[in-house]
Amino acid sequence: MDKGGGNTSPCCIVAGNAACLHDDLKKAGDYPIIAVNGAAREVKAIALFSQHPERFISLRWIHWQKKFGHEFTVNSVGSGDLPYIDHWWDIPLGGGSAWLARKFAVSIGFDRIILCGCPMEPGPYVGNHNLGGFMHRKEVVDDLFQQIKSDTQWHEGCTSMSGATKRLLG
Repeated sequence: MDKGGGNTSPCCIVAGNAACLHDDLKKAGDYPIIAVNGAAREVKAIALFSQHPERFISLRWIHWQKKFGHEFTVNSVGSGDLPYIDHWWDIPLGGGSAWLARKFAVSIGFDRIILCGCPMEPGPYVGNHNLGGFMHRKEVVDDLFQQIKSDTQWHEGCTSMSGATKRLLG
């Protein structure tokens, strides 16, 4: 993928935790990463993001990210009083945590977003951390994808490396 070539707008990767994550990352290039949910175990990120703030602790996502030995922020949507959340964001809901992280990326200054590990197709998670198989359920994945598909004001500036989101966004 082009790493700029005349387009100097800031680019980042939103890393979901589908099993295709590492293959997608190889194709995407070297950009700052926002890790979504369980991707916090897999990639060194500038920020963690989830619409499930309680899971940062219960599933040890912050703990795993700290193993990379760098600074990062922890972010979620809405508001709350959880001491481990650095920033709460008022972002329009829908499409799941990865799609919300795409919107968060714009909020922190990125114009171009590459979705990796976010195919929006039923299947396994990277590292076989299945969170109860939520994204194995076709009706759940189809519903989230339809929310992304209808959220057209957020399509521009976003591409995907695999799956249904690649077919939709390029």
